[in-house]
Amino acid sequence: MDNLNSAYVSEQNKIAAAGAWIWLVEIATTGYGTLRYTNNNAVGSGSQYYTTWNGYQYWTMAMAIDDVAVSTSGEFPEYKVMFEDMDIGGTFRARVKATGGLVGSTIRLMVVHTDHLALTVPAVDEMAEVLGCEVTPRAVTLTVGIPSLLSRRFPRDRYVPAFCRHIFGGAMCQYRQSTYEFTSDRIQFVAGVSGEAGIQYNSIVALDGGLIDNVFAFADGEMQGAQYLLERDTGFSVSGSLYNDGFFLANKYHAVDDGGVRVFMEADGGQPFYPEAAGASVTIRLGYTGCDHTLDACKLRDNTQNFGGSPGIAGGIYG
Repeated sequence: MDNLNSAYVSEQNKIAAAGAWIWLVEIATTGYGTLRYTNNNAVGSGSQYYTTWNGYQYWTMAMAIDDVAVSTSGEFPEYKVMFEDMDIGGTFRARVKATGGLVGSTIRLMVVHTDHLALTVPAVDEMAEVLGCEVTPRAVTLTVGIPSLLSRRFPRDRYVPAFCRHIFGGAMCQYRQSTYEFTSDRIQFVAGVSGEAGIQYNSIVALDGGLIDNVFAFADGEMQGAQYLLERDTGFSVSGSLYNDGFFLANKYHAVDDGGVRVFMEADGGQPFYPEAAGASVTIRLGYTGCDHTLDACKLRDNTQNFGGSPGIAGGIYG
């Protein structure tokens, strides 16, 4: 640690003083603004409970921090930082909820003196990572320390029944989304059309045609006259539309013709399209943009030989 500023040394040597040593805490999470708090409760009026240091406002919050134990046994130190936050709907608890307990965030713990807030270097300045979180109606308690690769589970892969462990599209999965796509400003979306036997379906219509030649002719199926019959539910994505971007399945029980395809949502219980007239430049691309890691999803993608679940994996036994 750097040498203490002489003003801090002077405060340490006093028998009694009007000021106090206080904690300043900063919590930085990727994609969010930095949270700043202090345990200084002797500041401001009812609407100004904060301490200003180094140009930033640190809002008053009751907190307690464990002592940090140091040993020669090779143990990685961990300690608790407890925030007695009673504001259930406040900023701090909202951030905890949005980030899954702030796990992975960087926490900075500093000690300064209230009589020397003009100093820009704290007397104590330590960095750690949030490793865990416990939430109760009374408090939020963070476990902080130094992450260690030695604490991770070995081996790297763990087989789980009916769930693929591979990263979608990664080296073990090997799925590659098709490059076949079709872009046109003559595509419209129709919602909730009633078909055979009263079945409701959504429809994408290419007013100038081109859906078979550019997209669905490369999916598994066969031509029957002007229609293309899919062998299985076929995934595709829509981008560029005003209201209907997303991932969809072309239902294998419905034929695709050159001007239209009947589809239903893979999720959300078959939520219909928003009606949309042609005009925007819309792109329809064959293939899947994600995966729920189930065997059924792997079958849809014709990729069961790489399914990473238990029992057997390689060899195509799920084909």
